[in-house]
Amino acid sequence: MPQSDASNVSGRHPRATSRRELLRLDFRRDPEQLSEAIQSLLDRSAMSSEERVQVLGGALVLEALRPYWGDGRTPADAHALLRRDDPELADAIEAIAPMLLGRAQAQEDAQAALDAVTALLGG
Repeated sequence: MPQSDASNVSGRHPRATSRRELLRLDFRRDPEQLSEAIQSLLDRSAMSSEERVQVLGGALVLEALRPYWGDGRTPADAHALLRRDDPELADAIEAIAPMLLGRAQAQEDAQAALDAVTALLGG
């Protein structure tokens, strides 16, 4: 029997359908509920699939580096510390970061081109 949009794949927890329900979830006890809440927020957003990937990929990179970034460390220093402690995660970050940066740059370039055309047209 197909599941409704209000449940997750496992059927263990119904997906939160309101902000109030999201706020009542205890994310510390059940990471699956946090995952479901993130999915619910993304479902409610007007973002395209590509934008969702950008947001989640950026969050992954930041979360992976957060324990190492600070105290005057550069991003390269933080990455080196991550590599020392978790080489597999460092490999994943190295694979995804250039894609995220490339897409962000392409979006900036496209916006700059649109702004230039608008300025040329006197708008």
